[in-house]
Amino acid sequence: MTQTDVLVTNEVVLNLEELLKKLGTRNYIINISAGTIKGDNFLGVIAKVQVTGETATGEHVIQNFIVKSAPRNENFRMFAPVHAAYEREIYIYSKVLPAFLKLQNDRGIQNPFRSYAKYYDSSVADMNEALIMEDMKEYGFKLHDRHRPLDYNHTLLVLREYGKFHALSFALRDQEPKIFAELAEETQENFFNGMNSTELHNSFQSQSERALNALHPITHKFAHEKFKKFQNNMTDVINAAVKSDLSDPYSVIGHGDCWINNFLFKYDDTNRVPLEMCILDWQLARLGSPALDLGYFLFTCTSKELRDEKYNSLIQEYYKSFRSFLKELGSDADKLFPFDVLQEHLKKYCVYGLCMAVIVLLILISDTEEIPDIHNISSNEHVMDKLNYEPKNIEVYNSRVRDIIFDFIKLGYNF
Repeated sequence: MTQTDVLVTNEVVLNLEELLKKLGTRNYIINISAGTIKGDNFLGVIAKVQVTGETATGEHVIQNFIVKSAPRNENFRMFAPVHAAYEREIYIYSKVLPAFLKLQNDRGIQNPFRSYAKYYDSSVADMNEALIMEDMKEYGFKLHDRHRPLDYNHTLLVLREYGKFHALSFALRDQEPKIFAELAEETQENFFNGMNSTELHNSFQSQSERALNALHPITHKFAHEKFKKFQNNMTDVINAAVKSDLSDPYSVIGHGDCWINNFLFKYDDTNRVPLEMCILDWQLARLGSPALDLGYFLFTCTSKELRDEKYNSLIQEYYKSFRSFLKELGSDADKLFPFDVLQEHLKKYCVYGLCMAVIVLLILISDTEEIPDIHNISSNEHVMDKLNYEPKNIEVYNSRVRDIIFDFIKLGYNF
């Protein structure tokens, strides 16, 4: 017996039933419910799936899955390269992460990078793209409140895991160049260059206008003039930032979508200190500079107060994790990606984080009821018009985006 709703298509339910057959689950009931609330996921419809059944030996069993399905609204799919995004995420789960895990197993790594959910199955059929994964919330992992920037302990944990994750690309390129080349070939940028160039330009123009309005033309004269020049070139800037050939030989297969809702955390007994994390949503994963992930994460997910106090030490902690893990894998960070090269990349490629922050911060500061349903738009509506709304917390947006622009100027980062 199967209970379904619009969260999961019949075709994907068939995939799930095939999976249950492989797992030896019998006489089961499938219950499907919403897995997220509005605003939690841009390119996915998330369903919680609980299966109650029996094992092959007749024992009672409860299995919990997450099914992430592609939005099927044709108008939304005309705006965003949905199919390509799902192909990319499936490739990361089915090819890249297993290759990284094999490298770690072969090197006898005691504490491997494993900060991602178990992947079971997927569908890449057009209009039925979906992934079936384990439900990490059943293991005590939680989303952080998106309205609150991450504190030092959360930020440190993410950066250390990113350090390990990025080290795997360098180690594989150094030790198994043929394997890495195959993975790299399949992880070239495919999201922004998969969008209509006019649509992409208009999207950044409309969203960056809000950020420009956060700067007073007189009080913030230098920042206002500098950002206005940048605004006119945002499309070219982001297309250049994500070109892997410009960051070679220092390119890694990065996460790509580093906003706060793409991290789950598991806490200590006080429920305050994060002990483990899980990285979600690999649809924007691409070959590129490690600084793409760092800039997006640090400037979107943290406060100016934390950056003022800890920014340099956080970058050093990232590199310390990267360097020690790369050494454990059998390669030399000082030769493959020296710290001074990282600093150069931060200056050059963190601009990707500025571009993404301009868009993502609006969602972060909005209440759930304010966020438009972009997965169900009519033929006479446009995604970016729907996102061009005025939240009640607009001053919070203005303050945070100003802080990011001021930090870029202070740090001497390109934009």
